[in-house]
Amino acid sequence: MAAEILALATMAAAAFTAATLLPGGSEVVFLGLMATGAAPVPALFVVAALANTAGGMTSWWIGRLIATGVESPRGKALVARFRLDPAMMTRVQRLFARHGWMTLLLCWMPVIGDPITLVAGMARYPALPTLIITGLARTARYAVLWAGAAGLIAWWG
Repeated sequence: MAAEILALATMAAAAFTAATLLPGGSEVVFLGLMATGAAPVPALFVVAALANTAGGMTSWWIGRLIATGVESPRGKALVARFRLDPAMMTRVQRLFARHGWMTLLLCWMPVIGDPITLVAGMARYPALPTLIITGLARTARYAVLWAGAAGLIAWWG
């Protein structure tokens, strides 16, 4: 039981960090834990999908903080406002207004996916659509991995 909890915690940490701007490869962890039977695959799947979505939403939230800045009650900057050129901010907001849903569907992709959710936050894209779309896209990634691995295992017999 302790080994199973450790495996799920490892999956959660790998999936969360992989969805932020930190480097990480949760797919390798997912497939490795799946192959070793360290935890039930449905549990690994749920933990990976939830943690990866939470990591993506953390990137979105950081983007919101960067775009708006945060001050303490005494007026000191806790998070400095990242000043985008107003014309650039307008273009980014238009991009997400026009293609937001489709753009966010790419959030599962390595390298470009994590900045997409960060930029969505900076563009003030709403939280609920971001959560729904990134959750679906990130969950689909693990479903494809699970199905692909199960297919290979069945093929090799």
